[in-house]
Amino acid sequence: MVKLSVKKQNELIEIEAKTLRDQFKDISGNKRAIAFKLIDRVAFMAITLKILEENIKTKGPVVKMENGKQKLVIENPAQKSYNTMINRYSTAIDKLTSMLPKEYEIPPNPNKDSDDFDNFVQNRGD
Repeated sequence: MVKLSVKKQNELIEIEAKTLRDQFKDISGNKRAIAFKLIDRVAFMAITLKILEENIKTKGPVVKMENGKQKLVIENPAQKSYNTMINRYSTAIDKLTSMLPKEYEIPPNPNKDSDDFDNFVQNRGD
C-alpha cells in the first residue's frame, strides 16, 4: 500500500469518508455540515496513516542516510509524519464524536478483538 496512485488514494479516501458519514448521518443542522467537512479531513488522514504505516513496516522506524562521507542513522521521515498526524487524527475523531447526540452510542468495532471485560462488568450483577 506504500505506492498508490492519486486516483486509488482518492477512491480509498472516499470509501473511508462514506463509512464515517454513515455513522454521523443523524447529526442535524449546522453541526452536520461542519462534521461532514471534518470527516473529509479525517478520511484523508486515515488513508495517509495507513500509507505511512506500511512505509514504516517496510523500511523500519530508522533509516540509513548518507551525507557526503558521513553515514547516519536517522528517524524515518514517515515515522515523524505518522507521529504528528496520529495525534491530529485522534483530536479530529474526538471533535467528531463530541458532535454526536448524547443518546447516540458508537457501535462497537466488530473487527476488534474483545477480551469480554465489558461484558463481565455489565453482567456481574452488582
